[in-house]
Amino acid sequence: MTAPVPEAHVGSSAWRAVHPAHLALVGLTALTLFRLWYSTRLDLVPDEAYFWMWSKHLAASYRDKGPGVAWTIALGTRLFGDTVFGIRAPAVLLSAATGWQLFVLARRLYDDRTALWCLAVAAVMPLFAVGSVLMIPDALSVFFWAWAINVLWTALESERTRHWIGLGLIIGCGFLSKFTNGVQLVCIAWLLSWSRSHRRFLFSRQSFALVAAFVIAVLPIIYWNAEVGWVHAAALHSRSGVEDSFRVHPAELLRFLGEQAGVVSPLLMVGMVVALVGMWWNRSHEWRVRLLLSQCVPVQALFIFFSLNKAGKSNWVAPALITGIILLVVFWEELVAQSPRWRWAVGAAVALAFLMTAFLHDTAILNLSPKLDPLVRAQGWKDFGGHVQRARAQYKATLLIGNHYSQASMMQFYLPDRPPTYLPPEPYGNTQFTLWPGYRVTAETRALFVTDSLKAPPQSLLDQFSECSLVDDFWSLDSGRPRKRFRIYLLERTDAPARARDCSAGSASDRS
Repeated sequence: MTAPVPEAHVGSSAWRAVHPAHLALVGLTALTLFRLWYSTRLDLVPDEAYFWMWSKHLAASYRDKGPGVAWTIALGTRLFGDTVFGIRAPAVLLSAATGWQLFVLARRLYDDRTALWCLAVAAVMPLFAVGSVLMIPDALSVFFWAWAINVLWTALESERTRHWIGLGLIIGCGFLSKFTNGVQLVCIAWLLSWSRSHRRFLFSRQSFALVAAFVIAVLPIIYWNAEVGWVHAAALHSRSGVEDSFRVHPAELLRFLGEQAGVVSPLLMVGMVVALVGMWWNRSHEWRVRLLLSQCVPVQALFIFFSLNKAGKSNWVAPALITGIILLVVFWEELVAQSPRWRWAVGAAVALAFLMTAFLHDTAILNLSPKLDPLVRAQGWKDFGGHVQRARAQYKATLLIGNHYSQASMMQFYLPDRPPTYLPPEPYGNTQFTLWPGYRVTAETRALFVTDSLKAPPQSLLDQFSECSLVDDFWSLDSGRPRKRFRIYLLERTDAPARARDCSAGSASDRS
């Protein structure tokens, strides 16, 4: 008679029998369902509302970015309406697709266990965990970057031109979302130059097909720039932080690195830096390690260089984290295999990242001040809209103007009838608003100017009106907590220019 199998052994055997791909899909599905729910718990951030406005003016491109984010939001709101869920649902689904691409890549290069650990690290990393619910260009950019790496591996293995064409189209789609994805062409060129066995692809029909497909994909941006006067050249120049000349400011670099540590998690960031150096030093002769390094180091180096002059945004290096996570996990596995005591350090790094991510999902329990709360940009906007709507009804305002695209975009989204909103007069190409039709001021115009600045309205705006008065000075609230201070001015056109001069000098309330 066969001896009965212990119950615990049956359970563990059944667990091991689960296919890793199925386990990854179950985990991603559960995480996606949670993120779809959580995405509706936060107000929009200003950039999301700004991109939502873009989706209401569909075009071949836009002042700050390519058209990808606007086209995606247009699809989401067509399916689910002009709601927070309609805007953010595509971002959550894209984050799930990115997770799957990460899993597939790690499994192809290493094994199932490594792939599952990469998925787990990405899930607890604050930048990916919280950023996955925001419909900003990074959602598209990181997805296309990860997908392109998988297609690159296939293209190199098969050598078929159609895979190289697909690779060019995927990188081009990423470029339509964020210009950083164009750097991936440089990453690929570096990889081909680095590997003697693949150097023949550097100048070949395959590389020609890659570049040609990329150019075809980005034709909307080229066409749009030709129509509007190459606005993107000025936009990229301003985003680089290099105005008159490049100067080295160590404090700016430290600020950039500090923000990186905050969004990646300090211990994960330290571990990733050590892993990059260690894998380059000990494993760079391996083709798969060269592939991973080539898709990470150039992006990091580019933004570190620019941050010597002016600190970049913490999310700019997000594409580099795809292969950075794989290098980190592989390095950890080798380290723990050689010296098991390092398990405690690995566990501490993952645990800290998990705790940071957990608190980021509900910062109210920490009772942080607005200056310290990382979610402050997604709080208090419903209350903000309520203040503007009450002032609008009380003073019968016919025109709404914000001092920044943030206020203008949030007014349009959070006011019940979604009225058009504008910015004060500014030079052509400064924002997307200057590329859209502006407003007209008549004798009947009553405008509200909504600002987060304690300064008086800009002179360019006061020149259009003869009366200006402060009608509200408030803090937007989120669950009773003050988040941000705003002021609302009433602007009218009459025959009394003196009051406009009084407003520009500041009222008693301004000076309090």
